[in-house]
Amino acid sequence: MLTHASAARAPRRAPPTLSLKPPEPWAPLLDSLGGVDDEHIIVLGKDGPDLMCALLRAGAPQVTHLCTHERLEADSASLVIVPRPGAPDWLTGALPSIRRALGPNGRLALCIDPLPSVQSRIRRLLTLHGFAGVRASRAGGRQMLCTEVPAFGLARCA
Repeated sequence: MLTHASAARAPRRAPPTLSLKPPEPWAPLLDSLGGVDDEHIIVLGKDGPDLMCALLRAGAPQVTHLCTHERLEADSASLVIVPRPGAPDWLTGALPSIRRALGPNGRLALCIDPLPSVQSRIRRLLTLHGFAGVRASRAGGRQMLCTEVPAFGLARCA
């Protein structure tokens, strides 16, 4: 007669590992910008703190966040990012300051409304302010325009 019964146990499985961190919302933008390791970056606008933290995590050594374009110093940045430029009229007023803040071969990245009319108007504004090589791409569901200040051309007067 059996005094006790042994039950077969199912082997324990480890629960699936879930990432506790949500995906980085600015990762597609950072991927499209390329390396940010040796650049002085200025982030303009209200979405700046989140993007600034993402840039620091990506290895950018110098990141500054400014809410407005009025305090930009001449030749103070190699990359300016405007995550939400707002109305094209705001951009019209901000582009001279942004252009002055970028040194030769400085880059500007704008996340804009994907409407073709808005994109063509902003491309025209960028060309009028001396930016060259305007490239459009999609990054994380956003339309992004990247452009740069040519290293050659007319001398600037400050």
